[in-house]
Amino acid sequence: MQRLLPMLDPSPNDRPMQCDVTPAKPSLNYSFRFQAGYSVQVPMNQYRGPGHSLAMMAAITPDGTGKPVFLGSRFGLPEIPPGKNQLSFGGAYLLGEGGYSVKWMMMDDTGRVCRKKWHVEVKLGRGERDVKVAIPRGTVSDLTGRGLRPAKPPTDDAPPLRLTVLMHAAPMSPRRTRMRPNDTMTLLGSLSSLLEHVPASSVRLVVFNLDQQKELYRKDDFTLNSLDQVYASLNRIELNLVDVQVLENRLGHVDLISDMVNQEIHAQPLSDAVVFLGPMARFEDKVPRQSLDKTAGALPRFFYFQVRPFFRGGRAGPIGPSPAALPDSINSAISRLNGKVVVIHSPGDLAKAIARLEHLQ
Repeated sequence: MQRLLPMLDPSPNDRPMQCDVTPAKPSLNYSFRFQAGYSVQVPMNQYRGPGHSLAMMAAITPDGTGKPVFLGSRFGLPEIPPGKNQLSFGGAYLLGEGGYSVKWMMMDDTGRVCRKKWHVEVKLGRGERDVKVAIPRGTVSDLTGRGLRPAKPPTDDAPPLRLTVLMHAAPMSPRRTRMRPNDTMTLLGSLSSLLEHVPASSVRLVVFNLDQQKELYRKDDFTLNSLDQVYASLNRIELNLVDVQVLENRLGHVDLISDMVNQEIHAQPLSDAVVFLGPMARFEDKVPRQSLDKTAGALPRFFYFQVRPFFRGGRAGPIGPSPAALPDSINSAISRLNGKVVVIHSPGDLAKAIARLEHLQ
């Protein structure tokens, strides 16, 4: 692959393509990996008719190594109508901490070329000091992370837990009625970080949706090897289609929360901790005290990791950042169980919540 590197340098024979490339600042995602990339704008008046295509290649070299990692992709353009249309798209990749030089080029089917060079510095931010980054320093990967060696796990003196995760599969904003790709990635990233960093002797995972009033997935002895099954269950959610029986049962979401909690209260063996993980529910109905069976003796410790990512402009969800949990039906149940609610605005907040859970604080 090293022989490809000269292709990324300017050549006197280049025929330039009109394009504008803007590097994206690296940011820590909810799987505790740094995601970097770029956005591209290409005026479509350069192309007419069908059959056009674009091919991209990038060489990303960790500082001090001289060993680039090559990433590439190709896609066809639709038939371009007359006018001043502009194509906008982006690319992304995963990085460990450190510095990287990026050489990027794009070529069209006629041989015209667009090139760009930039440098990337990747480091934890002020509010991310508690994060144990899940990709080694000086590492480059595509978004799948295939072939990555995990970062060496730190020594952990916390005893392993029997853990249950009740994951609320819903949009990050309660105003939306459809799951977006970013919603899915935030949920899966948060789940994988939780299970990678909390020492657990066993994990029970339940995926549910309050709008549909049902469980979507349940598995005892869950491991991250089954994460593709969770992804499939999220992709099957049809939030725009609601069963008539769901509409008739106005408080069915409260019944679902109560049923899941009571199953954990009576489970054998009992989990040490039960974590509700996911976005704020759109429902504020209180869970009746009498619907939760707290007479069964010892109870697990209950937590609610209410995920409300900061959106563009510094807002978290639809209502702006707040250090306090916002009231919803899950919050009501946790309050009845004397549990702990932790608001997750960022990956740094998730790392702090995981550290708290490790020691059941």
